[in-house]
Amino acid sequence: MNQPVSSSQTSAANIQDLRFRLQSFADQGHQLSVSRLCESQGGYAEKAMPKHHFFGSALDTGFGSNSISLRDGAGAMFRRKALVLLTFLTVVLGTAVVTLLLPNKYESRMKILVKNQRVDVAITPEATAGAPPVESEVSESQINSEIELLTSRDLLTQVVTECGLAKFETGWFGQPAPEAVRVETAAARLAKDLGIAPVKKANIISVSYSTNSPELAAAVLKKLGDLYFEKHLKLHHPTGASDFFKDKADEYETQLKQAENRLADFQQNNNLVVLSQQKDLTLQKTADAKSKLLESEAAYNEATNRIKRVEQQLASTSRRVTTQSRTLPNQYSAERLNTMMVELQNRRTQLLTKFRPDDRSVREVDEQIRTTRDALAKAEQKTAVEEATDLNPLRQTLETELSRARLDQTGAQARRDTLTGQLQQYEGSLKKLEGDTAKHDDLQREVKEAADNYQLYAKKREEARIADELDRQKITNVSVAEAPVAAQLPSGPNRPMNLVLGVFLAGLLTLGGVFSAELLNDTVHTPRQLEALTGAPVLATVPANSRKMIGRRRAKANEIEGTPVKQLEA
Repeated sequence: MNQPVSSSQTSAANIQDLRFRLQSFADQGHQLSVSRLCESQGGYAEKAMPKHHFFGSALDTGFGSNSISLRDGAGAMFRRKALVLLTFLTVVLGTAVVTLLLPNKYESRMKILVKNQRVDVAITPEATAGAPPVESEVSESQINSEIELLTSRDLLTQVVTECGLAKFETGWFGQPAPEAVRVETAAARLAKDLGIAPVKKANIISVSYSTNSPELAAAVLKKLGDLYFEKHLKLHHPTGASDFFKDKADEYETQLKQAENRLADFQQNNNLVVLSQQKDLTLQKTADAKSKLLESEAAYNEATNRIKRVEQQLASTSRRVTTQSRTLPNQYSAERLNTMMVELQNRRTQLLTKFRPDDRSVREVDEQIRTTRDALAKAEQKTAVEEATDLNPLRQTLETELSRARLDQTGAQARRDTLTGQLQQYEGSLKKLEGDTAKHDDLQREVKEAADNYQLYAKKREEARIADELDRQKITNVSVAEAPVAAQLPSGPNRPMNLVLGVFLAGLLTLGGVFSAELLNDTVHTPRQLEALTGAPVLATVPANSRKMIGRRRAKANEIEGTPVKQLEA
């Protein structure tokens, strides 16, 4: 009962049997529904099914539970060929018309090279320790910073103002809008139309802009580049630095001259040339004077001790010594003494012509005369003894040594007094230099501080002047690698691509339309849809021209039945 029977391969007897079975199935209380199959298959399908299942189930059950074959899709497309042609041609023609009516877009490009060739010196009041290090690699933050400068609102507004882009903007319904509104709208449109992106694996920023006029696109990019460079210079090197450092350098130069004049006046008033050398020289002279003073005091003490020793020796040594002695009669002694008296007196007379009476030589002669007189008096009384005397050579030696010692003592004393005065003078000079050192150091410190400040700001002034000159020459870390030019060929729209996309879109919309139509239609066209819809197997499929086919097959069966078996076997 559940076996499907193909009508194209069934004989007349089988068809009668099939009808009998269908009638038996209906007698059991089931209702049959016969639906016309799709005309492309040219037949009918008879299926045993509850009638309420056919009309109560959704049509998409057949598509959801069983996969749609290519044949089903082609059949659906063929059945909906009018919808397919209408949808496809409408979309393709609409796309073609819109593509042809779109105005041409001309794109201009500009490329900016970012580098670390120039390194500006930091504007600080501190000294710059050598040349700043130059990094060869450009960091991602530098690229992003330059991109942010290019897309800044004030820069785009200035470009809109100078290029006159605001005149192309209108208000609602074509009404004229205020100038500020048109400028802001044009700036927003410019920000949207600008294409700014870093080039991969390169230190280059690509800037593109497209509009209906190639000259306007190039002019906008050129103006954007000029204003961007000005803003880059202004941000990386603020104005006024050169004037500031120039004023500070002049100020410290004046302070340096004043400090040098004060130092020169102080040195001149205090007889200072090189204070440190003068102090060292005075210290050396003081040390030498102290050393010589000690030596002179030692010489003086030595001379004093020598004098004391010689005086002690002189006190124990007689002035004269007896050279010859003999006993003489008194007469002879008296005569001799008289003769000596006369000689001594003569000698005294001679000495008085040369020396004063209180001189030592005169006193010695006086002493000799007195001694001779005493001796003469004794000789007259007694027997005379004749003695010959002479100056004591030892005493003369001691006297000479005493004179030399006294002379050395006098010299040592004079040298000591001189050295004492020099030492006092040196110590006074040293105290004065010590007192002048603090003031001198303060003045030198002022001169050095003013000189350091002047050199610092003079160097900064030169660096700022060089930076200003580099700015005037437009030598920066960014430069135009590719200048914008007016494009001769339009960059858009891409009409072939639009047409291809239109065809693709037409195909998608066509398929979607056919699919939607099939979903919304409750007609069953194929046995598969009927099986998916009811869940029961198809028992028979009757073609649309089934009566003609049955008549032809029946005639053929009768002909076969009347033919002998041998003829059939042959």
